Amino acid sequence: MSSRRDFLSTAWAAAGAGAAAAGAAIVGRALSLSPEPGRSVELSAALLKRAEEAGGLVHEGLFLRGPAGSPVVLDLTCTHLRCRVAPVEGGGFACPCHGSRYDAEGRPLSGPAPRALVRPRLIPSGGGFVARLS
Repeated sequence: MSSRRDFLSTAWAAAGAGAAAAGAAIVGRALSLSPEPGRSVELSAALLKRAEEAGGLVHEGLFLRGPAGSPVVLDLTCTHLRCRVAPVEGGGFACPCHGSRYDAEGRPLSGPAPRALVRPRLIPSGGGFVARLS
């Protein structure tokens, strides 16, 4: 290095590159927690009964609640950048990535989320359903 200025310039460039790589790793990790689109999830009658009795439960990236015969199913993938949202105490859902909040029906309340949480198509199967994520 020929001067202190050159050294500091190189050090700041390296620090910036490191921060960018760390940010990319965090976003990649968050996105990898999202359920895969185009998949099916089997929702057995027993699972739906447990969800009904518990007032709701998370299963394979989905939130299940309501009567076992006609459940409400929400895909827990944020509609902003596909991070996994989580149920919050008192009802609703929150995204840890950018702070989007959804009400108990999956409608966006605040944050950058542009749309409501997706409700997968439910196809009757035996005594339960198959949730089809597109």
